Amino acid sequence: MSYQINENHIPERLVSFEGKEYRWLGGTNYLNIGTHPLFQEKLQEGIRILSQNWGSSRLNNYRMDVWQNLEEVLAKRFQVEAAALCSSGLLAGQTAMQYIMQKHPDAVISLAPKTHPALWRHPLMPSSGAFADWEKEAQILGMDGIGSPWVEEFLTGFEENLLANQTLIVDETHRLGIVPIQIQTPAQLIQTSSLSKAFGIPAGIILGKSKDIEAIKQDPFWIGASPANPAYVYACLHAQEAYDERMVQSSELAKAFTKSASHVDFVPNYPAFSSNDPALFDHLKSHGFLCNQFAYPDPKSAPLCRAILPSCLKMQDIDELTQALSTYENA
Repeated sequence: MSYQINENHIPERLVSFEGKEYRWLGGTNYLNIGTHPLFQEKLQEGIRILSQNWGSSRLNNYRMDVWQNLEEVLAKRFQVEAAALCSSGLLAGQTAMQYIMQKHPDAVISLAPKTHPALWRHPLMPSSGAFADWEKEAQILGMDGIGSPWVEEFLTGFEENLLANQTLIVDETHRLGIVPIQIQTPAQLIQTSSLSKAFGIPAGIILGKSKDIEAIKQDPFWIGASPANPAYVYACLHAQEAYDERMVQSSELAKAFTKSASHVDFVPNYPAFSSNDPALFDHLKSHGFLCNQFAYPDPKSAPLCRAILPSCLKMQDIDELTQALSTYENA
Protein backbone atom coordinates (compact mmCIF):
# COMPACT_ATOMS: atom_id res chain seq x y z
CA MET A 1 0.00 0.00 0.00
CA SER A 2 1.14 3.54 -0.78
CA TYR A 3 -0.70 6.37 0.95
CA GLN A 4 -0.64 10.15 1.13
CA ILE A 5 -1.08 12.58 4.03
CA ASN A 6 -1.48 16.23 3.12
CA GLU A 7 -0.76 18.58 6.01
CA ASN A 8 0.85 21.98 6.53
CA HIS A 9 3.01 21.21 9.56
CA ILE A 10 5.96 18.97 10.38
CA PRO A 11 4.83 15.74 12.10
CA GLU A 12 5.98 15.02 15.63
CA ARG A 13 5.07 11.98 17.71
CA LEU A 14 1.46 11.75 16.48
CA VAL A 15 -0.18 12.18 13.07
CA SER A 16 -3.81 11.97 12.00
CA PHE A 17 -4.78 9.60 9.21
CA GLU A 18 -8.23 8.38 8.18
CA GLY A 19 -9.76 10.01 11.25
CA LYS A 20 -7.41 8.35 13.78
CA GLU A 21 -4.17 9.25 15.52
CA TYR A 22 -1.05 7.15 15.01
CA ARG A 23 2.51 7.14 16.36
CA TRP A 24 4.52 8.47 13.39
CA LEU A 25 7.54 6.42 12.35
CA GLY A 26 7.99 7.95 8.90
CA GLY A 27 10.30 10.50 7.35
CA THR A 28 13.93 11.15 8.31
CA ASN A 29 13.50 13.71 11.09
CA TYR A 30 15.54 11.57 13.49
CA LEU A 31 16.10 14.18 16.21
CA ASN A 32 13.00 16.39 15.79
CA ILE A 33 15.40 19.27 16.20
CA GLY A 34 13.10 21.81 14.57
CA THR A 35 10.76 21.84 17.55
CA HIS A 36 13.46 22.11 20.19
CA PRO A 37 13.02 25.47 21.99
CA LEU A 38 16.75 26.30 21.83
CA PHE A 39 16.96 25.60 18.10
CA GLN A 40 13.84 27.69 17.43
CA GLU A 41 15.26 30.54 19.50
CA LYS A 42 18.57 30.47 17.64
CA LEU A 43 16.90 30.21 14.23
CA GLN A 44 14.83 33.32 14.95
CA GLU A 45 17.98 35.02 16.16
CA GLY A 46 19.82 33.94 13.01
CA ILE A 47 17.12 35.36 10.74
CA ARG A 48 17.18 38.62 12.69
CA ILE A 49 20.97 38.93 12.46
CA LEU A 50 21.75 37.36 9.06
CA SER A 51 18.48 37.68 7.14
CA GLN A 52 16.74 34.82 5.37
CA ASN A 53 19.41 34.01 2.77
CA TRP A 54 22.75 35.01 1.27
CA GLY A 55 23.01 33.91 -2.36
CA SER A 56 26.62 34.91 -2.79
CA SER A 57 29.77 33.46 -4.28
CA ARG A 58 32.25 31.96 -1.80
CA LEU A 59 34.78 34.50 -3.11
CA ASN A 60 32.60 37.55 -2.56
CA ASN A 61 34.42 40.54 -1.10
CA TYR A 62 31.90 40.61 1.74
CA ARG A 63 32.13 37.49 3.88
CA MET A 64 30.67 36.23 7.14
CA ASP A 65 32.33 33.80 9.52
CA VAL A 66 29.23 31.74 10.37
CA TRP A 67 30.02 29.05 7.77
CA GLN A 68 33.62 28.54 8.84
CA ASN A 69 32.59 28.51 12.50
CA LEU A 70 30.13 25.67 11.93
CA GLU A 71 32.64 23.80 9.78
CA GLU A 72 35.11 23.90 12.66
CA VAL A 73 32.49 22.78 15.19
CA LEU A 74 31.36 19.84 13.04
CA ALA A 75 34.91 18.81 12.19
CA LYS A 76 35.67 18.65 15.91
CA ARG A 77 32.40 16.84 16.70
CA PHE A 78 33.11 14.16 14.10
CA GLN A 79 36.83 13.93 14.78
CA VAL A 80 38.12 14.89 11.35
CA GLU A 81 40.68 17.49 10.31
CA ALA A 82 38.39 19.78 8.33
CA ALA A 83 34.93 20.28 6.83
CA ALA A 84 33.31 22.10 3.91
CA LEU A 85 29.68 23.22 4.05
CA CYS A 86 27.49 22.88 0.96
CA SER A 87 23.91 23.91 0.31
CA SER A 88 22.68 20.28 0.28
CA GLY A 89 23.78 16.72 0.88
CA LEU A 90 23.39 15.89 -2.79
CA LEU A 91 25.72 18.75 -3.70
CA ALA A 92 28.19 17.64 -1.01
CA GLY A 93 28.35 14.19 -2.59
CA GLN A 94 28.62 15.53 -6.12
CA THR A 95 31.33 18.01 -5.11
CA ALA A 96 33.40 15.27 -3.47
CA MET A 97 33.06 13.07 -6.56
CA GLN A 98 33.94 15.99 -8.83
CA TYR A 99 37.08 16.67 -6.81
CA ILE A 100 38.31 13.10 -6.61
CA MET A 101 37.63 12.40 -10.32
CA GLN A 102 39.69 15.45 -11.28
CA LYS A 103 42.47 14.34 -8.94
CA HIS A 104 42.52 10.83 -10.45
CA PRO A 105 41.19 11.28 -14.02
CA ASP A 106 42.18 7.78 -15.17
CA ALA A 107 41.07 5.91 -12.05
CA VAL A 108 38.56 3.08 -12.07
CA ILE A 109 35.51 4.01 -9.98
CA SER A 110 33.17 1.51 -8.35
CA LEU A 111 29.96 2.41 -6.54
CA ALA A 112 28.62 -0.12 -4.06
CA PRO A 113 25.16 -1.61 -4.48
CA LYS A 114 22.40 0.66 -3.12
CA THR A 115 24.63 3.76 -3.06
CA HIS A 116 22.54 6.94 -2.86
CA PRO A 117 22.31 9.09 -6.03
CA ALA A 118 24.37 11.76 -4.25
CA LEU A 119 27.48 9.80 -5.33
CA TRP A 120 26.34 8.85 -8.81
CA ARG A 121 28.22 10.44 -11.71
CA HIS A 122 26.93 9.75 -15.22
CA PRO A 123 27.41 7.18 -16.66
CA LEU A 124 28.45 5.54 -13.37
CA MET A 125 25.74 3.59 -11.56
CA PRO A 126 25.83 1.48 -8.39
CA SER A 127 26.93 -2.11 -8.82
CA SER A 128 24.17 -4.67 -9.02
CA GLY A 129 23.80 -7.67 -6.76
CA ALA A 130 24.58 -8.05 -3.07
CA PHE A 131 26.90 -5.73 -1.18
CA ALA A 132 28.98 -8.71 -0.02
CA ASP A 133 29.79 -9.50 -3.68
CA TRP A 134 30.82 -5.93 -4.55
CA GLU A 135 34.29 -5.70 -6.08
CA LYS A 136 36.43 -3.51 -3.83
CA GLU A 137 39.67 -3.40 -5.84
CA ALA A 138 38.92 -0.18 -7.76
CA GLN A 139 41.01 2.91 -7.02
CA ILE A 140 37.94 4.95 -6.06
CA LEU A 141 35.14 3.36 -4.05
CA GLY A 142 31.82 5.05 -3.26
CA MET A 143 29.21 3.78 -0.83
CA ASP A 144 26.69 4.65 1.88
CA GLY A 145 27.64 4.40 5.54
CA ILE A 146 24.39 2.60 6.28
CA GLY A 147 21.57 1.48 4.05
CA SER A 148 18.51 3.63 3.35
CA PRO A 149 15.71 2.97 2.68
CA TRP A 150 16.87 -0.58 3.40
CA VAL A 151 18.40 -0.61 6.87
CA GLU A 152 21.62 -2.52 6.32
CA GLU A 153 25.11 -2.26 7.80
CA PHE A 154 27.84 -1.92 5.16
CA LEU A 155 31.06 -1.04 7.00
CA THR A 156 31.80 -4.49 8.36
CA GLY A 157 35.60 -4.55 8.28
CA PHE A 158 36.61 -4.59 4.59
CA GLU A 159 37.55 -0.91 4.85
CA GLU A 160 40.41 -1.81 7.20
CA ASN A 161 42.03 -3.85 4.42
CA LEU A 162 41.94 -1.23 1.68
CA LEU A 163 45.18 0.18 0.30
CA ALA A 164 46.71 3.61 0.83
CA ASN A 165 46.42 4.40 -2.89
CA GLN A 166 42.66 3.83 -2.85
CA THR A 167 40.01 6.45 -2.07
CA LEU A 168 36.86 5.69 -0.10
CA ILE A 169 33.97 8.16 -0.36
CA VAL A 170 31.15 7.46 2.10
CA ASP A 171 27.73 9.10 2.14
CA GLU A 172 26.94 9.42 5.86
CA THR A 173 23.53 11.06 5.53
CA HIS A 174 21.78 8.43 7.64
CA ARG A 175 24.52 8.04 10.27
CA LEU A 176 25.76 11.59 10.87
CA GLY A 177 24.54 12.80 14.25
CA ILE A 178 22.75 9.51 14.89
CA VAL A 179 25.49 6.93 15.48
CA PRO A 180 29.32 7.20 15.42
CA ILE A 181 30.81 7.64 11.94
CA GLN A 182 34.52 7.07 12.65
CA ILE A 183 36.04 4.79 9.97
CA GLN A 184 39.41 3.11 10.34
CA THR A 185 40.96 2.65 6.90
CA PRO A 186 44.37 3.08 5.24
CA ALA A 187 42.59 4.51 2.18
CA GLN A 188 42.10 8.20 1.56
CA LEU A 189 38.74 8.87 3.24
CA ILE A 190 36.17 11.51 2.35
CA GLN A 191 32.76 11.52 4.04
CA THR A 192 29.76 13.49 2.83
CA SER A 193 26.34 14.02 4.30
CA SER A 194 23.09 15.89 4.18
CA LEU A 195 22.47 18.00 7.28
CA SER A 196 18.72 17.96 6.72
CA LYS A 197 18.18 14.61 8.44
CA ALA A 198 19.48 14.54 12.02
CA PHE A 199 20.71 18.16 12.01
CA GLY A 200 17.51 19.55 10.54
CA ILE A 201 18.97 22.32 8.38
CA PRO A 202 19.00 22.73 4.57
CA ALA A 203 22.70 22.09 4.05
CA GLY A 204 25.33 19.43 3.40
CA ILE A 205 28.84 18.75 4.66
CA ILE A 206 32.08 17.23 3.36
CA LEU A 207 34.45 15.83 6.00
CA GLY A 208 38.07 14.84 5.45
CA LYS A 209 41.75 15.66 5.63
CA SER A 210 42.71 19.33 5.62
CA LYS A 211 44.53 19.03 2.28
CA ASP A 212 41.45 17.59 0.58
CA ILE A 213 39.04 20.12 2.08
CA GLU A 214 41.37 23.00 1.17
CA ALA A 215 41.56 21.72 -2.42
CA ILE A 216 37.77 21.31 -2.61
CA LYS A 217 37.37 24.93 -1.49
CA GLN A 218 39.53 26.00 -4.43
CA ASP A 219 37.43 24.07 -6.94
CA PRO A 220 35.03 26.15 -9.11
CA PHE A 221 32.42 23.45 -8.50
CA TRP A 222 32.36 24.40 -4.78
CA ILE A 223 33.05 28.11 -5.27
CA GLY A 224 30.29 28.47 -7.86
CA ALA A 225 27.57 27.11 -5.60
CA SER A 226 25.71 29.42 -3.24
CA PRO A 227 26.56 28.78 0.43
CA ALA A 228 24.21 27.16 2.92
CA ASN A 229 21.47 29.36 4.36
CA PRO A 230 23.28 31.47 7.01
CA ALA A 231 20.34 31.73 9.41
CA TYR A 232 20.03 27.92 9.63
CA VAL A 233 23.79 27.56 9.89
CA TYR A 234 23.70 30.06 12.76
CA ALA A 235 20.94 28.08 14.49
CA CYS A 236 22.88 24.81 14.14
CA LEU A 237 26.05 26.46 15.38
CA HIS A 238 24.47 27.91 18.50
CA ALA A 239 22.12 25.04 19.40
CA GLN A 240 24.70 22.28 19.88
CA GLU A 241 23.34 21.54 23.36
CA ALA A 242 19.96 20.78 21.80
CA TYR A 243 21.57 18.27 19.45
CA ASP A 244 23.43 16.63 22.34
CA GLU A 245 20.17 16.26 24.27
CA ARG A 246 18.24 14.77 21.36
CA MET A 247 21.10 12.44 20.40
CA VAL A 248 21.02 10.92 23.88
CA GLN A 249 17.25 10.40 23.62
CA SER A 250 17.60 8.83 20.17
CA SER A 251 20.33 6.47 21.36
CA GLU A 252 18.27 5.29 24.33
CA LEU A 253 15.26 4.55 22.12
CA ALA A 254 17.38 2.73 19.55
CA LYS A 255 19.06 0.54 22.15
CA ALA A 256 15.73 -0.42 23.70
CA PHE A 257 14.19 -1.19 20.31
CA THR A 258 16.99 -3.28 18.82
CA LYS A 259 17.34 -5.25 22.04
CA SER A 260 13.85 -6.72 21.49
CA ALA A 261 13.05 -6.17 17.78
CA SER A 262 11.93 -9.07 15.60
CA HIS A 263 10.63 -9.80 12.09
CA VAL A 264 12.28 -6.71 10.53
CA ASP A 265 15.68 -5.68 9.19
CA PHE A 266 17.60 -3.52 11.65
CA VAL A 267 21.11 -2.65 12.81
CA PRO A 268 21.96 -2.89 16.53
CA ASN A 269 21.49 0.43 18.35
CA TYR A 270 20.36 2.22 15.18
CA PRO A 271 16.98 4.04 15.23
CA ALA A 272 15.35 2.62 12.09
CA PHE A 273 14.08 -0.61 10.58
CA SER A 274 12.73 -1.87 7.25
CA SER A 275 10.87 -4.76 5.67
CA ASN A 276 9.98 -5.89 2.15
CA ASP A 277 6.78 -7.57 3.41
CA PRO A 278 3.84 -5.39 2.27
CA ALA A 279 1.60 -6.85 4.99
CA LEU A 280 3.76 -5.41 7.78
CA PHE A 281 2.46 -1.90 7.15
CA ASP A 282 -1.15 -2.89 7.87
CA HIS A 283 -0.11 -4.93 10.89
CA LEU A 284 1.66 -1.99 12.50
CA LYS A 285 -1.14 0.35 11.49
CA SER A 286 -3.61 -1.87 13.35
CA HIS A 287 -1.42 -1.40 16.45
CA GLY A 288 -1.33 2.39 16.19
CA PHE A 289 1.93 2.92 14.24
CA LEU A 290 2.26 4.54 10.83
CA CYS A 291 5.40 3.81 8.78
CA ASN A 292 6.55 4.95 5.38
CA GLN A 293 5.41 2.69 2.54
CA PHE A 294 6.57 3.90 -0.89
CA ALA A 295 9.08 3.16 -3.65
CA TYR A 296 12.51 4.80 -3.37
CA PRO A 297 14.71 5.87 -5.10
CA ASP A 298 13.19 4.20 -8.19
CA PRO A 299 9.49 5.16 -8.35
CA LYS A 300 8.80 2.06 -10.47
CA SER A 301 9.98 -0.42 -7.85
CA ALA A 302 7.72 -2.09 -5.30
CA PRO A 303 6.86 -0.03 -2.21
CA LEU A 304 8.83 -0.96 0.89
CA CYS A 305 8.14 -0.45 4.56
CA ARG A 306 10.65 1.78 6.34
CA ALA A 307 10.43 3.32 9.78
CA ILE A 308 12.56 5.48 12.03
CA LEU A 309 12.38 5.95 15.78
CA PRO A 310 12.23 9.74 16.16
CA SER A 311 13.56 11.12 19.42
CA CYS A 312 10.09 12.41 20.36
CA LEU A 313 8.84 8.85 20.96
CA LYS A 314 8.34 7.61 24.50
CA MET A 315 9.81 4.43 25.89
CA GLN A 316 6.26 3.09 26.19
CA ASP A 317 5.93 3.53 22.41
CA ILE A 318 9.03 1.38 21.93
CA ASP A 319 7.65 -1.31 24.23
CA GLU A 320 4.36 -1.37 22.32
CA LEU A 321 6.15 -1.37 18.96
CA THR A 322 8.39 -4.33 19.77
CA GLN A 323 5.35 -6.16 21.20
CA ALA A 324 3.42 -5.54 17.98
CA LEU A 325 6.34 -6.87 15.92
CA SER A 326 6.59 -9.97 18.09
CA THR A 327 2.97 -10.87 17.28
CA TYR A 328 3.40 -10.48 13.51
CA GLU A 329 2.31 -13.78 11.94
CA ASN A 330 3.41 -13.31 8.33
CA ALA A 331 7.14 -13.05 9.05
